[in-house]
Amino acid sequence: MNAHNDVKRPSDQSLDARLVLAAAQLRFAARVDFLVARWLERCATNAEAGQRLFKTDREPTREFGMGVGFVVSSSSWDESP
Repeated sequence: MNAHNDVKRPSDQSLDARLVLAAAQLRFAARVDFLVARWLERCATNAEAGQRLFKTDREPTREFGMGVGFVVSSSSWDESP
């Protein structure tokens, strides 16, 4: 006559469901954290590579700003008026 005691009560089932949901949320949050950290690491690596690629010298070069001109001559030009 006490057979109904062997069946879980609805409150016990909802407690189990809440624990399962909480565990799933923790796993999901951990996965999102991992993916965001990996993405941020890639962004930082790309930014560093870009800075190295476009790093410029602060000293002026001889070709620009030092009075050097470009002269082009050709024997095939007609210079007569």
